[in-house]
Amino acid sequence: MDMLLLDGWFKLNPGEGAFYAVFGFLFVFVGIALLIAIIYLAGFLMTKAEARREGRAKKQAAPVPPPAAPQPAPASEEGIPPEVVAAITAAISVCLEQERHRCEFVVRRIRKI
Repeated sequence: MDMLLLDGWFKLNPGEGAFYAVFGFLFVFVGIALLIAIIYLAGFLMTKAEARREGRAKKQAAPVPPPAAPQPAPASEEGIPPEVVAAITAAISVCLEQERHRCEFVVRRIRKI
């Protein structure tokens, strides 16, 4: 009786089973690649649309003059030469620019410790 039940299960030859397996793998792979391409294309189009929208907004907006740089207080109160003040200010400015895009740092006072 067991042989009669198993007899119906193995009517496909191994080559045909391998073909169906490879076809299934390729079908899934192509489907995933197609989904990735669609998502990439949608992101690309959204980026282009955003850039275009920002470009139009910049053209329509009135040009805003850059804010005037605040004038630092004289830092040579304690006998520190202006070259040293400039070097310290430049070093701090470079360090802060690496952390963020704009650096609005102003040295107001330098004290010897």
